[in-house]
Amino acid sequence: MVGLAEEDDTSVRVTEVWKTKAHHDASPELPEAKAAIGKAMPRLTGEFTRQEVSVAGGLGL
Repeated sequence: MVGLAEEDDTSVRVTEVWKTKAHHDASPELPEAKAAIGKAMPRLTGEFTRQEVSVAGGLGL
């Protein structure tokens, strides 16, 4: 999911939502993911953080 940062009009927030932690852990090994990460990384700046949450539900999930 992509959201705009309210405190900074030049930043976006990207949140990955995975079915399970195992799916997330395996994702960097997928050829499609490797290609997407390689293409995106040169364009990304700023701080990269990680926060794990339990999703309770919502539209589109």
